[in-house]
Amino acid sequence: MSSEKIRELFKSRGIKNTQQRQLIFDFLSKKSQPITAEEIYMVLSKKEKTRMNLSTVYRVLDTFTKKGLVQKSSINIEGKSTYEINHMDHRHHLVCVKCNKIIPIKGCPLEGYEKYLGESTGFKIIEHHLEIKGICPDCQRK
Repeated sequence: MSSEKIRELFKSRGIKNTQQRQLIFDFLSKKSQPITAEEIYMVLSKKEKTRMNLSTVYRVLDTFTKKGLVQKSSINIEGKSTYEINHMDHRHHLVCVKCNKIIPIKGCPLEGYEKYLGESTGFKIIEHHLEIKGICPDCQRK
């Protein structure tokens, strides 16, 4: 995503445009799986010339989450929260317990069950999360 499009997106959400916010958003938008704040910090602090603290990364992610640009994933890696761009679609993941590889699951296998639960219990279901843990093929070969 271009810097101009990111600026426009920030403006539409009432987010002040800063170099650090641009870098974090651009980095996240290129990731295909959830990532921790620490991983974002490690990569950006090494390759970017801007000075950025880990606390800044957390503050920016918090702002992005509150404004709906990023979602805090239900997946924790070593007790740390993960974040991903809010694609405005519903996602589930496979997680390797050995290497922490995360693979998105296409589609939602719970849609029918969610409807059934709502009808049978009277609950108005507003969201659900599915995380399946296992060992990926690469780790199985090791």
